[in-house]
Amino acid sequence: MKYMLIVCAIAAAGYMAYQEFKPGPPPPPPPPPPPAILSEPAPVINAEEQAKILKSSEDQDPSVRWEAVLLLDKMKSPEAMPVIFHMLKKDLDPTLRIKACELLSDRNGPDVLAALVGAMKDQEAEVRLAALLAIDKIGDYSVAGAIASGPIRDQEESVRLQALKTLNSLQDKKQAEIEAARVRYEQEKAAAAEAAKQR
Repeated sequence: MKYMLIVCAIAAAGYMAYQEFKPGPPPPPPPPPPPAILSEPAPVINAEEQAKILKSSEDQDPSVRWEAVLLLDKMKSPEAMPVIFHMLKKDLDPTLRIKACELLSDRNGPDVLAALVGAMKDQEAEVRLAALLAIDKIGDYSVAGAIASGPIRDQEESVRLQALKTLNSLQDKKQAEIEAARVRYEQEKAAAAEAAKQR
């Protein structure tokens, strides 16, 4: 009887230990990976329809011309930049020339800067202002000479003022780049000296 109780106690303890430490159900499988995201969205229209949009950029209605330019730009059409440059240079509506300057302010490159420098000679003061603001936003001080030899002597006071503000901003940017280069040089010099000490 005594042995029976011991066996029952051991069996009960074993069962409780088994319940405590028994392996749980297998973990669920990992979720499937998310679908690959395309880096560039595909255009919503085909090449033939894009040609029609390009034609719309010459429409008589300025609103239609502008919407066509925006769509070409969003589709990353190779025709987008030439159309924007043409609009900035030749469009009869000064509002569209101003909008073209604003659109180019988010770009960079020699062709963009050349177009904006050309726009600084526009007959409308608002367009000249927009070109200066775009150059200020881009921050490329390679065109500072063109500003100093042109808009700084503009007949419109607002353009002269913006020319000075843009030159100030470009000077600050150049100074910040020089300072950053100096700090990098000092850090590299200190790191090289530290490495030489540890040899």
